[in-house]
Amino acid sequence: MTCDNPIMRFAILEDSRSQALLLKAMVEELGHEGEIFPTAKSFREGLGVAHDFDLLLMDWILPDGSGDELLTWVRDRFGWSLPIIFVTARVAESDVAAMLRLGADDYVCKPIRYLELGARIEALIRRRAVAEGRSTVGKLVQGNIVLDPAARSATVDGAPVALTAKEFELALLLIRNLGTLFNRQTLLDKIWAVEATVDTRTVDTHISRVRRKLSLEPSHGWLLSTIYGHGYRLELAVA
Repeated sequence: MTCDNPIMRFAILEDSRSQALLLKAMVEELGHEGEIFPTAKSFREGLGVAHDFDLLLMDWILPDGSGDELLTWVRDRFGWSLPIIFVTARVAESDVAAMLRLGADDYVCKPIRYLELGARIEALIRRRAVAEGRSTVGKLVQGNIVLDPAARSATVDGAPVALTAKEFELALLLIRNLGTLFNRQTLLDKIWAVEATVDTRTVDTHISRVRRKLSLEPSHGWLLSTIYGHGYRLELAVA
């Protein structure tokens, strides 16, 4: 297989040495570079020190961690623009749904069919290239904040900001509806619709995180008001 895309760096999280080497060989055959991480610990450390990987190939079952924990960690730390493919023996419908809901872009079942995995990697690279090359059409631009629903990415003053899935949805809802007063129950219904166990304190926690991460303060041109007994309202601050 060959690939006409620029050389990319892949992080390969796989505890089986033989399988990791096969994945690395496949990545190199596609014309890219691969670095192997055999444990969740080494993976966290590797991404934390050299966080310039272009795509992650991740196993779900590891000797010192689980795929759901690591996926959540990656999305919290690096945002939603980093492509992730799971290579896993977990093929139950509930497991696949969990991977995708937590932020995986794709998955391939073990035993690995390498032609299929290579094709999925190339397809994901093409989709990302198209997304990165498009104009601001489809993006929400308000004040110093840009939210891109397709890429699930956010920037403040041009600098990328990592938001979790729920934080992004909450920010998108508030910025799309400036001046609208949302009570906590409405926010729960809109953002956490299918999660019956979530309570209103979760809304308060997420509001606090979005406020901090996006600098929603008057000094940055924003006013996020807490209306006692009612909820929250986001507005552009009056100069």
